[in-house]
Amino acid sequence: MTDIRLINHSTAIKFLFVFLCLTALLACTHEYQTITGKVVDESNVALNGVAVTACYSGWGWSDGQLVWDKVFCSEPIVTNIEGRYVINFKGPEFLRLRANKKGWIQTQDFNSKDSNIILIQNAVNSARVALEANLREEKSRQRLADESDIDYYCRVVIPRNRPVRLNYQGEALSIVTSFLFSDYYSAFLFAVRGSALPVNSFRKEAELRINGKTVKTNLLFKPNDGTCEPDFYFIGSTLHSLNLEPVNQLEILIPSIRAMFDMQKWTDTVILK
Repeated sequence: MTDIRLINHSTAIKFLFVFLCLTALLACTHEYQTITGKVVDESNVALNGVAVTACYSGWGWSDGQLVWDKVFCSEPIVTNIEGRYVINFKGPEFLRLRANKKGWIQTQDFNSKDSNIILIQNAVNSARVALEANLREEKSRQRLADESDIDYYCRVVIPRNRPVRLNYQGEALSIVTSFLFSDYYSAFLFAVRGSALPVNSFRKEAELRINGKTVKTNLLFKPNDGTCEPDFYFIGSTLHSLNLEPVNQLEILIPSIRAMFDMQKWTDTVILK
């Protein structure tokens, strides 16, 4: 009985192997296709010297194994002065088209049914991508309706900040180095992450320096009623004389450990440097 089962199992494997081979063979029996088209820029100006390749994916052998996603491509054909190309390639009717020219980029998918392939200059595309990223960033920094200072700080400021890490009184503290100002720069807050006792000692000892001068102010805890983790503590104060001179430099000094670090000025939408 065991021998019969082994024979049946071996026969099934052979049958499956033959089936896959026949499937791969049938998948490769494509007819020659003639693909014609034109490569242009966004203004529909013809581009010559562009290498165009037609490709498709199908069954084939790769590293001694039968795979279903092997990529088959034609030889690259270079466009003429009118930007036109003619590719003769054995493959299915629907083929992907790739266009390559130094200093240009293909940002869209094109296939053998498209009459034109559009390329964009690298510099133009990079500027466009950067502008779109800046617009997304600016939008994400905008304060939401009825969003409190703490909620805004948790959602926007903290994820964009690289904290200063201190070993303070034997414990690790992370200071978010951005002041969120409000009320025409007369009030501010920032966050410190750590245990309650060392954060409280930090609050009592920390000295605020503006333009290289120490400013006397009472740093007070603000309730963490936002979306931050519970080990974030918010510290803030009011500076009535802050608008008397431009603020070019903000620092926090911790005398006991001789540590001083720069702070950024943050408004609702952008960092002011």
